[in-house]
Amino acid sequence: MKDIVRILQDIAQAKSLEYHYGKKAALNLLDGSAEPGKTFLLHEFTNRKSEYNDSGTKITAATYEGKFFLVKHSDFDQQYFAEAGTEETSKYTANIEPLLQVFNDIGNSLACLSAEVTQWDNIDVTDALDANMDGLLCSYSIKMPAHYE
Repeated sequence: MKDIVRILQDIAQAKSLEYHYGKKAALNLLDGSAEPGKTFLLHEFTNRKSEYNDSGTKITAATYEGKFFLVKHSDFDQQYFAEAGTEETSKYTANIEPLLQVFNDIGNSLACLSAEVTQWDNIDVTDALDANMDGLLCSYSIKMPAHYE
């Protein structure tokens, strides 16, 4: 069975996203590598739950629950929406709004893999991590059949 780490890594690579996996403290160390214009999928440790057949003799599926940041490097002084400038130059317009489509594309990619997605949501984040990134903090619960490779 292919693990969610490899599944999300493959999707990120196909979408030209920079993928990293680990605990939040380690993901926070990307300070020097946060290139402007590059989109990052920073995947935090995931929780794995196995599902067995009725007789309890074989794993039939795995449910993965976790979070990831879908973010871009940002300007710390940039306004969130239109507080001190124009909406067109805001963190929301430049960094968050374009990532909403990327988030949907990742979700659609998972659906094409026979995944049962029971949670797929996000919340806006600004100035996240030491690298000062804007984007989305995404939460998921995904059930994959054991035969998925």
